[in-house]
Amino acid sequence: MDCPVCKNAGLTREKLEQDLIAYACAQCGGRMIVANDYSHWLEKQQGTLPEKPFSDISLEIHDVEKAKFCPECSRLMVKYKVGHGLDFKIDRCGGCGGVWLDANEWEAMKDRNLHDEINSVFTAPWQAGVRQEQNSQTLDALYAKKFGDPDYSKIKEIRSWLDAHPKRQAILHFLSDDSPYKA
Repeated sequence: MDCPVCKNAGLTREKLEQDLIAYACAQCGGRMIVANDYSHWLEKQQGTLPEKPFSDISLEIHDVEKAKFCPECSRLMVKYKVGHGLDFKIDRCGGCGGVWLDANEWEAMKDRNLHDEINSVFTAPWQAGVRQEQNSQTLDALYAKKFGDPDYSKIKEIRSWLDAHPKRQAILHFLSDDSPYKA
């Protein structure tokens, strides 16, 4: 197998995890995981691990944006956004189901306990969640720009208090009424 990024570099077997072999490129640091190997590894796990919050580990991700052809079956690979706070895409072959991970993507996913959910990344519900996450981030940035950071922080604090308040509807009615003290 040749590297889909470097084109002229061969891939060598490496032990990615106990009972999981990947095919790695020494030049770019990318890795190919064969679908059957990943499935067998998942079967030996004790279920999926709970997702972890961000850690202080900073990994330089080299997400290669150009199109890749599967090193196993030569079909075009499709990119899928990982999301869940990870800002890169992984590539999957629609033919054989193999997965290409650019340098440090496995480590970043493992750091968040998402390495055992790679197959989920390719599902419609996961991708819908990624799009919702991106929309929320975009709106958050727009609101911060519109209101200014100090005011927006206060607005979010008030909203959090209001969302948990048992008299939420009455308070909203009071606030939206132009003349709450007129009968």
